Amino acid sequence: MGIRDLFSSSGRGKARLARNIKTITNAFCQSAERYDAMEQLLADGSEAAYVGLLQRFTVTASKTIEDEEEKGWVYRRAVALDKAVLPALKQFCVSQGNLAWALRVLEDVANETEEWEILDAIIEAHPPGYERDPQTKIQLLAHLQEIDDPKVPALVARYLEDEDETVRYQGVEALIDIADPASLDALVDRLANDKEDSLRLRARILDGLADLEWDVQAREADITANLGNAHAMTQGKVTRR
Repeated sequence: MGIRDLFSSSGRGKARLARNIKTITNAFCQSAERYDAMEQLLADGSEAAYVGLLQRFTVTASKTIEDEEEKGWVYRRAVALDKAVLPALKQFCVSQGNLAWALRVLEDVANETEEWEILDAIIEAHPPGYERDPQTKIQLLAHLQEIDDPKVPALVARYLEDEDETVRYQGVEALIDIADPASLDALVDRLANDKEDSLRLRARILDGLADLEWDVQAREADITANLGNAHAMTQGKVTRR
């Protein structure tokens, strides 16, 4: 920003926006300072200001109680904006790493079509594969797990191939919770993958199959080869010993 821009109305607005975002994402500012900056961002009403307001979700303030209260304040104000917040919410969700609060806003504000538009954008931005910080995928999978939609299991199953063990485990948990028999092959493929070195993940798949009591005769050979000592095959089903 040049000197002339800085002193123009537009330049002052951009500087104020940047200053307010810097304040609300400073974990060591006084809570009153952050509230004042959040109020200004809300009053600004622009998409950029709303994106900035949502950035309060990405920082943990030094005082736990104040942190939760401030995030709750942003959540309630964002929900009150209703559909007006959706463009900013989409931009935030595809560019930031901590989505738990934002996904709550999405659930409360968007209809099914609007929600899937943003979820599809998140999935595109965070496909299975390596990421330094896996928390976005973990939060995404936890959110998908709660959606009653026939396309969810196939989307979740893709993340069983992720490089991060915690992401794969969250995917397994989601598929077991959803309990769609069409997920059997994805679960058994993960169990039988010779590159899978997570004992807890293998055990969770076997426990899940035992709890679901699915007929697994079609994959019996793959399962039997990976049963371990805690499970058995009984009349075409996985059981606990």
